[in-house]
Order: sequence, then C-alpha cells, then structure tokens
Amino acid sequence: MIKGDQSTTRALNRRLVLNCLRRAGGLSRVEIAAMTGLSPAAVTGVTAELINEGMLVEGKGMQSTGGRKPIPLSIDYQQHWSIGFKLMADRVEGTLTDLSTRPIGTCKVPLSSHDPEAVAAAVESGVAMLQKENANSRKLVGIGVAMPGLIDVNRGICLEFHDFGWTNVPVAELIAARISVPVWVENDVNAFAIAQQLFGYGRTHGSALVLVISAGVGAALIFNGQIHRGARFAAGEIGFVRPDRDGGATSDRLSWNRRLSESGIIRGWQELRDGESGDDLLAAVERGDPLASAYLGKIGREIGERLIGMIDLVDPEVVVVGGEAVRFGKALIDPLARAVKENSFGSPPPLEVDWDNNVWLRGASALAIQKFFDFESAAGHQRKLAS
Repeated sequence: MIKGDQSTTRALNRRLVLNCLRRAGGLSRVEIAAMTGLSPAAVTGVTAELINEGMLVEGKGMQSTGGRKPIPLSIDYQQHWSIGFKLMADRVEGTLTDLSTRPIGTCKVPLSSHDPEAVAAAVESGVAMLQKENANSRKLVGIGVAMPGLIDVNRGICLEFHDFGWTNVPVAELIAARISVPVWVENDVNAFAIAQQLFGYGRTHGSALVLVISAGVGAALIFNGQIHRGARFAAGEIGFVRPDRDGGATSDRLSWNRRLSESGIIRGWQELRDGESGDDLLAAVERGDPLASAYLGKIGREIGERLIGMIDLVDPEVVVVGGEAVRFGKALIDPLARAVKENSFGSPPPLEVDWDNNVWLRGASALAIQKFFDFESAAGHQRKLAS
C-alpha cells in the first residue's frame, strides 16, 4: 500500500479510476471497485468528484438479474482540449485534440528564424489560430511541444538540439510567458510513446519498446507505465554511432539515421533509380516493381536485425513501430517483422505498427493530457505573474 497524505491518496485513487476506464471503457462502480481494489465508498467518492468536474459521464443502466441496474461510467473525452505542436525545420505544426488525442483542428505556422523567441511567437500564433477556429466552452488544459533533441522535461529545457544550434534553451518558460495555460516540452519520440501508452498499442501493457522511423531514427522505452529517459535524457537516441575504434569519423555504414531513416531510405533509392523520390519508390512498390520490393525488403530486414538486440536487452511486452517510413507499407514492415521473429531469443513480443501519419501531433497533445492519468508526471510550466 502507498502511504501519503490525503491529497496524495485522492490523486492516486483518481488515477486508478481514470486509468481503469481508459483501458476498459464503460464500467459500473462495482466493476471499477473490483478491478482497482478500491473500496466501494472510495469509488463512489472519486467518481462523484470526477462527474462534477465533467471528466466522467453516466450511461444507461446495464442488464441486471435483479434489483437496481448498474450504471456504467465513461470518460467524457470531449469536455476538455489539448493542443500539441511539432517543431520542424521551417515551421511549427499544431493540432487541437480532445482528451483521447482525436484531432479537431490543425494549423501550420512558418518560422521566421530558429531564434527561441521566434519559435515561441510561432507557437503563440498557432494557439490563437486554433482557438479562433474552434471556439466553444470546452476547457483548454494545456499545450505540449514535441521536438528533437535532449529535453529536460522537469525543467522544460532543451539541453541540446544541433539543428537549431540550441543549448540549454528554456523552451517551456518562453512559451508559457505568452499564453495562459501550462506548457510541456518533450523529445518527439518520447511524446509519440506517451500517446501509445495512453491510447495506442501500449495502453494495456506496462512495458513497451517504441521505434520511430522518420527523418531520423529514435526509440523510446516504457517501464512500469513510465517513460525511461535516462540519466542524461538520452535514452533511445539510437540514430547515431560513436567514432570507430581507430578514431575515425562516424561510420555512415553503421548509422541508423544515415541509412535506415525515411530520408536515408529515399536517398538509397535515389542512388538506385537516378534521383527518383520517395513517392516514386512508393509507386514502384504499389505496381509490384521487383527492385523496389527487394530494396525495401533488405532495409526492413536490417532494421529488424538491429531491433532484436534492443528487444533482447529490455524484454518489452510489446513493440510498436511508427513514423513516416511506415508509408512504404508491408514491403518494409513484413521483412522487419520476420527478421525479429527469426532472430529472437525465445518467442518475441507482439510487433504492432501505427499506420497513422499524424503520430507527432497526437504525441505532443498527449503531453498535456497525461496529467489526467498520471499524477506523477512532470508539472506543466505556467506564466509567472508579476509580483
């Protein structure tokens, strides 16, 4: 049993009830008590509080063998909003979602520069655009920003992002100074993993290995329902390799980002087919081009063979693969899955593919949403009031 003061106990009970309903859907109070181990009185108190806050709704009575029909409770995902932003080289993209990360509206705001204040101003503009186009009485609970690099989520600081030349930039603080709701900042791959944990393939699992194949390649690890970020916030940064033993430059041959990212896959195809694009590769696969199928099959097998080392190391309950490269479909994914199965120590965990190409924005939005389901998550950064 977890000991603590009354507020901690209440927060824990709220988390238990909300997570139970998030995973299982509509349940009666009796079923919630049985599944969480809470007393009927505790469930009654917590659910009444959540109904008053608009978090839960009651449905119609269920079938009963006698007496009063049990009333199912469900999370009302539509009563609150979150906004997620993905920081990209030339723009920020945003989405307004409900608490299930279902998109309601989207926006794109160009970046005038990579200066941190310019990025904060672009996010502020995106918030205004989304609220103006989707104005109603729902409450905006917070804003999440997903970006590459090493991110200290507790302080909302970008420790390092080479592409923008950022070091120790207080991203959350700069954005929070411009808006009136809490702000979360997270590494983009971790943000995607959080969305998987809340509403995706990791929802019913305590541990997961998430691999994202995009402009770069990154991984995220979930243990006991929590993201494992590492001592330096660098866990899962598998896109690069260190210099070889002879002290030479980083090997392009060994680099995930160089060869096995979406951009690397396209670059390799351009060398085979004289400058053809990623869309050309996709079209070639769809028309049954044997060279395209063989090329993607080779890439898929290599990713799978590298992935199995990570699987054997952390032994996750499920593996989730996502990112823009999954648009190449089964020609890439089936060889990947076969390589995992053939090289696994024992029976491999199930391998799931998130085919949705909106993974980044949903993940960013989930940064604010997760506070409803985990009271131990990092607190959002808010505007400092003048004293």
